[in-house]
Amino acid sequence: MRVRLADGTAIFCTVAGNRQWQPDGPTLLGLHGGPGIDGSQMRYFLAPGQEWSTVVVPDQRGHGRSDRSTPDAWTLAQWAEDVGDLVQGLGLEDVVLVGTSFGGFVAQHFLATYPGVVRGGVIVGSSPRRASVDEIAERYRKIGGDEAANVMRRTMTEPGAEAEAEWARVCAPLSRLRPPDETLTRIQSGRINTPEVNAHFTEALGHLDLRTGLAAATDPMLVLVGEHDPLTPPHLATEIQEHAPRADATVHVVRGASHQVLWDQPTQAFNLIREFAHLVTGKTTVAPGTPPRTT
Repeated sequence: MRVRLADGTAIFCTVAGNRQWQPDGPTLLGLHGGPGIDGSQMRYFLAPGQEWSTVVVPDQRGHGRSDRSTPDAWTLAQWAEDVGDLVQGLGLEDVVLVGTSFGGFVAQHFLATYPGVVRGGVIVGSSPRRASVDEIAERYRKIGGDEAANVMRRTMTEPGAEAEAEWARVCAPLSRLRPPDETLTRIQSGRINTPEVNAHFTEALGHLDLRTGLAAATDPMLVLVGEHDPLTPPHLATEIQEHAPRADATVHVVRGASHQVLWDQPTQAFNLIREFAHLVTGKTTVAPGTPPRTT
């Protein structure tokens, strides 16, 4: 479906769920990574949540099948405002916001700017600021060798089409430890890319710092970060907890996971998300007859 926002921008959005037994359960509103990719991968990663929630995933402004808008609107402030418009426009209730990577930046900004609109936020593979070029390059070296470190460094210091293509070939596969299945491979090859949005946002990424704003966040947060995440070192993810004292944030470093925590360790990740959703909404998050799962 396409949802018209307050400023007239049309946002493509999917709604999925299999919970006729519990029609008033929680809603997971997923914000995809990138920027510059659509929400198809996020929809696949959040599919396990359909067992106990309604899963809503938009292509954020400038992405996928949503309106491109204009570069002046490709900002965290606008993307966060769009989240609020979607919640209101779709009449969503008991919302748990789930933002991964770039979507985690949007989620943090939203939670700091619009407290009380959703029940809580799950931040996956994201942090209030980017690590230094040297630290990121070294983390890529540890999991991918010298080539990966050099490619990542060039991508951050000399951005461009050639660097992005090299990053996609060498570094992108290191975002996960579990090999992609046939469905994920098809999704990644067929997704809609908007590299101009990525290039625009990357210019400001080195100066991104959400720490001060997080002091205004009051909705509970669950922070998940992979122990081998080369883009988001765990110590930076914990800064969300440090700088959002009123949000009662909990941080879990997920073992055996790289940047794509929801793909590498889905059972552990969704056990934590499900428990968090139940805690902040008070809604049933386990279907009748489903045995409890342990990590």
